[in-house]
Amino acid sequence: MTNAPDSMPQRPNGEAPPAPRPASAHSHSFATRAVHIGSEPEFSRSGGVSAVLDLSTTYKQTKVGVHSGFEYSRSSNPTRLALERSLASLEGGDVRLSENLANEGIEEFSGAWEGGPAGVAFSSGSAATATVIQAIVGHGGHMISVGDVYGGTSRYQTKVAGPLQDAGCTYVDMSYSTKADGGKVRTEEQQDQVILDRIEQAIRPETKLIWAESPTNPMLSLVPIQLIAKLAKKHGVYLVIDNTFASPYLQQPLSLGADVVVASSTKYLGGHSDVVGGLVVTPNPALLTRIRFFQNAHGAVPSPFDSMLLLRSIKTLPLRVREHSRNGLAVARWLEEVGIPSGLVRDVRYPGLKRKQESPAQRRERHLAWDQLSADAKKWLSREGHELEAEGGFPDGGMVSFHINSPSPASQTDSQTAETFLESLEVFTLAESLGGVESLAELPLKMTHGGVDPARRTELGIDGELIRLSVGVEDVDDLLHDLQQAFKKAIPSSA
Repeated sequence: MTNAPDSMPQRPNGEAPPAPRPASAHSHSFATRAVHIGSEPEFSRSGGVSAVLDLSTTYKQTKVGVHSGFEYSRSSNPTRLALERSLASLEGGDVRLSENLANEGIEEFSGAWEGGPAGVAFSSGSAATATVIQAIVGHGGHMISVGDVYGGTSRYQTKVAGPLQDAGCTYVDMSYSTKADGGKVRTEEQQDQVILDRIEQAIRPETKLIWAESPTNPMLSLVPIQLIAKLAKKHGVYLVIDNTFASPYLQQPLSLGADVVVASSTKYLGGHSDVVGGLVVTPNPALLTRIRFFQNAHGAVPSPFDSMLLLRSIKTLPLRVREHSRNGLAVARWLEEVGIPSGLVRDVRYPGLKRKQESPAQRRERHLAWDQLSADAKKWLSREGHELEAEGGFPDGGMVSFHINSPSPASQTDSQTAETFLESLEVFTLAESLGGVESLAELPLKMTHGGVDPARRTELGIDGELIRLSVGVEDVDDLLHDLQQAFKKAIPSSA
């Protein structure tokens, strides 16, 4: 694996290392840790129950070259550190980092480990993405990426890492779609093997990482993280999972074998469309040190105020994601059960949706969505009576995508019906982004994925009829009524 640069400066030992977390904190539920980690009264001189907003840019040193944990706010800041401890806990990186350090004979809180928490907070998701690719792929390396990837990630992979890092990128279909292998009907084991074969065929001697999203953006395909993790380990490459769409409440990729988790904390973690941020979580000590070095060199850090806003929002993350998920399933079911029979839409995509007539690939993806849920999410679903085979499906996030049926076949430029629909919405807002409490709708062709190569967009099904919804926490009846009235305006024959 990649080592830190030889020129990386060693941080002087602080005189007051942070107190160890109570052992019981690791066993607390997700919701409890979301409220408390990063906001413990013991970390505040006043005993306050909220993290302190520390705006200082520099800190007094006890001796020349010796500080008490903080020296300059770009390198570390108390409010940002509190956020990073929270992120590390929620993604399950803190426990794994402690285990990895113990395996190396290092006691995390002895002062010998100076790499900080397993979580690193960034100024944006794009900054997190860029730093991870730079730190792992380096110059002249190669990466494999899920084909159906966020447009901003694709932009960095091809238009920045390519020319500036001389880094190659091969896009691979990691979904259970049958279009890539002639539409053959296969067993679940055969479907899994098809995906692994596609990835393995793309691996080169210089391949450094496999990059995937699950669910993917915008097609909401599910990627078998555990299987790909085993393949990545076999070939000695890192597996990086973008966990933006799921959030750590629904899915924790590190527990499934991923090496690194990245995400845009602007989305579900922030949840209110008022703060931009990103995160990286890894329990690998050497890689964590390297990522922090690159971040410090770039200066891609969130402000203390942004860090405080994220810590505030994280406290309600489980509550919000549950409501997003309830509404998301309701919208997906309405589109499937009313929209498709009425001829309004086709290809409704939602991870937990159970269709009356499922293809083998759709069934496999739904089962995978359930299997990859976190233990806390499954506990919540069980408490509310949801099961894998329940009629209609189970709540699994707030993201829904579908194709609207235009009067004439859509092309890369024919999006009039979709645009009329989007511009007619009243409760949903026509806007990019996702994960906020308000519902959003967009046309990936001209918005989030407008910069993706047209040929690849066509291959993925990102055309003038594809619509992506981020379902918020409003009253679901208002959301369904809004969709109905917009369909009537976009497709007059449905009125």
